[in-house]
Amino acid sequence: MESTLLATARPEWMDHASCKGRTTLFFGVAGERPERRVRREVAAKAMCDACPVNIACRELARDNRENGYWGGENEEQRAAAGHSPRSISRRSVQDAARAS
Repeated sequence: MESTLLATARPEWMDHASCKGRTTLFFGVAGERPERRVRREVAAKAMCDACPVNIACRELARDNRENGYWGGENEEQRAAAGHSPRSISRRSVQDAARAS
């Protein structure tokens, strides 16, 4: 998973990520149906749970306020933890950010 922030300074730990090369599993398509999103995130969580760099990935996503599924968390979970993404596109993320 690579954001524009990481394009020039990609952390070395990313080379060891289980998700390397699987970005479609971690980022939904525009207009993704809720049922599809749930299925996609269940599969992403399973991969994250077994990943050797899960914690570093989660910290990077929180620090950089990333969108997508990173380190075992989706946008709502990061927003609820006080790390809302820079660009909030779903009402559920907005609600989680307000509740934190």
